[in-house]
Amino acid sequence: MAAKKGWTPARIKMYIGYAVMFLCYIAVALFAPHHELTEEGAQYGAWTLIPPLAIFAFILLTKKILEGFFWSSLLVVFIKYRWDFMKGFVDDMFTQVTNWDNWWVIYLFLLAGTITILFKYSGAGTYFARWIAKKIKNEKVAMFVTSFVLWPLCLDDYMSALVTGSVFSPLLDSYKVPREMTAYIIRSTAAPIATLLPIGAWAIYVGAVLDMWELDILEGTSGFSYYFANILPFLFLPITAILVSWLVILGVIPKFGKMKRAFTRVAEGGPVGPAKEPRYDDDGNLIEEEVETAPEPRKRVNLSHFLVPIVAIVFFGYIFEWDMAYGITWGMLVTFVYYCITGVFNTDDAHDVVCDGFAYMSEMCIMMGLGLILCNGLDSIGFVNFVVSNVEGFVAASTLPIIIFIVFSATEMLVTFNYTLYLIAMPIVVALAEASGANVPLTIAALVSSGVFGYLLAFSSDGGMLTCASCGNIDIYEQNTTQYPYMIIAWVLAAIAYLAAGFIL
Repeated sequence: MAAKKGWTPARIKMYIGYAVMFLCYIAVALFAPHHELTEEGAQYGAWTLIPPLAIFAFILLTKKILEGFFWSSLLVVFIKYRWDFMKGFVDDMFTQVTNWDNWWVIYLFLLAGTITILFKYSGAGTYFARWIAKKIKNEKVAMFVTSFVLWPLCLDDYMSALVTGSVFSPLLDSYKVPREMTAYIIRSTAAPIATLLPIGAWAIYVGAVLDMWELDILEGTSGFSYYFANILPFLFLPITAILVSWLVILGVIPKFGKMKRAFTRVAEGGPVGPAKEPRYDDDGNLIEEEVETAPEPRKRVNLSHFLVPIVAIVFFGYIFEWDMAYGITWGMLVTFVYYCITGVFNTDDAHDVVCDGFAYMSEMCIMMGLGLILCNGLDSIGFVNFVVSNVEGFVAASTLPIIIFIVFSATEMLVTFNYTLYLIAMPIVVALAEASGANVPLTIAALVSSGVFGYLLAFSSDGGMLTCASCGNIDIYEQNTTQYPYMIIAWVLAAIAYLAAGFIL
């Protein structure tokens, strides 16, 4: 029997998600202990697990990440304050976002939005990609350049995937490279690169999370500096994902399975993209999907308009000892002046870049504010202490990194949180590493790598969807299943590295 109109599987899951969250509130109200806020050392035991489990379940079922953070952060406040929870929520929000260190993180995200909008409005990133594309002469060079162009564009992995896919897909089409391969090259490079470079969005985020939790491992340094000095060398999955894609391009790793069939299809005169299954709405109407394209360069844009912002940001980042809040602020100021002098922007355009850039990151900043309430609330009710005290006896120092990598890779395959995973899991991972005697940077790197793996391979990955859209709106199922063997090879190599490093370090 056909389902009633409106009762789609997605909507049923959404209702289940809300029901689960509602039951968590009911359970806390009826059964959870309630300590006075002034009571020292008050612990809530297993009840501290409810908010993080609730957010995982809610997002898994509904795919509503921001809403999941809201209900879970409010749930933590409800555990602490009970029926005075709304006042407690507002008070906690003001306390967290007016803290200097936390505001620094939020400001950094707002600045990152201005960089993305700068390249979008000017089209400088598109100009750079097209300039490179004109100099390519053969298939393998074209595929390698597609990968390399993503490096300087890693300020925002979404924008880099959009620009590169839109510009290089037609070029690779001319060399009979199937769109599945184009998407694989972009997807295996965009996020990994963003974890490896100082201007990368993921690197900036993880450094900010380390600062936000005020972890004692920092010992007076910034989370950003700690990330690059200690964690970066152990990011095995981002490194292996890039290396495997290069080996596939070179032919060292042969094309097999669906990738081989895709190349055969195009070589025999078939379409460059895989066949797509038609999609219909609840009323049975065919859904017309629009292809998002790269922004067109403005009339006076040239190569310098792409290079000046990047060089300026890196230069001032170095001058201010990699405090990127100062580095990006000065870098953007110099960029605006240069754009205005060269006639690409006027002062109104600069104004729009700032306002629209801040708006572009507004959801991330709201999520960060809710995350601050969630994280600090969990800390105040003893979440980390409870988990560590109950788990530390079951893990050994040498195997903790590989366990973290395997467990969170599995969860990220189910529903990828991308880098928001780190906001929830970071304090547990660090505490477990310290308690067991494991190498802390190695263990953090295993967590970061597992988040990247989810981005690379989960069907729910927004980065994967954007990449497929930029490569001619190809089907994400076809793209995912085509690249599976190569991503699994990269994962296995990274797992071996974490296992070996756990015993060596």
